[in-house]
Amino acid sequence: MNIKGNVHLLKHDFYIPMSNEKRIHRFVNSIIILGNEITLIDTGTKDSYQTIFNYIKERGRSINEIKLLILSHSHPDHVGSAHKIKSLTNCKVIAHRAEKEWIEDLDCQYQSRKVPGFYQLVNEAVKVDDFVEHNQEIMLDKNLTIQVIHSPGHSKGSINLLFKEDKILFSADSIPLVNDIPNYDNFKQLQESLEAIKCCKDYEILLSSWTEPIADVASIQKLIMEGEEYLGNLDKVVKIHYASQQENTLGNCKQVVDSLGLPPFYVNPIVHIAFQSHFK
Repeated sequence: MNIKGNVHLLKHDFYIPMSNEKRIHRFVNSIIILGNEITLIDTGTKDSYQTIFNYIKERGRSINEIKLLILSHSHPDHVGSAHKIKSLTNCKVIAHRAEKEWIEDLDCQYQSRKVPGFYQLVNEAVKVDDFVEHNQEIMLDKNLTIQVIHSPGHSKGSINLLFKEDKILFSADSIPLVNDIPNYDNFKQLQESLEAIKCCKDYEILLSSWTEPIADVASIQKLIMEGEEYLGNLDKVVKIHYASQQENTLGNCKQVVDSLGLPPFYVNPIVHIAFQSHFK
């Protein structure tokens, strides 16, 4: 989907296996920038490279034109095809330094964050060639500059990307969706990153990893406000059922999930980690 100018958004469907009988449908977005050279932002899961390559070829371009891959963070639905794309195109891979270990060492990431079906979503690590910093500007093409915004909370090295000339903000996973799975490692930092998105006046189109493009102010504000309220409700209930960050069973997690009427499969280690982070 062409968003504006050379900026394209591509949706990738995937499934998370919760058990032998149950799979959860999800989707994630990546961005393709078809300038003089091609830049990718995120890659979807491990088989998504085929969708990315087909999209590029359908527009009369070659995958050999892919010169840069920017990873918004290290989670498997964002880095799943990174190794394959780099191995086939020899593109440069960049990310925030705080994500390096989990991008380059999948076993380390999985031991810290046991996502169901992790190795079905990403099966090979990729080396990060260079690191981005907060407020760094990268000129991708004539009249196409992106500004890196360090936005921790969802993960410690998560970044948002502001397309300065096109007035587009890619918020990656920094805006929580109401009743979606609580998925963050630092509650306070996520609140702060969400507030920064709310206060930013430099964009007119919002792209995220989890939503369709939004191009009107009222809808953008509504999405952010709902995300704030959801985080606030989570915090209130977590503080009731968790005595401290040291709680180490899923029983407390289940109490929060049940109290908010969330799906039972939210009772898992990923959500438990998110709830513990309310005490950081």
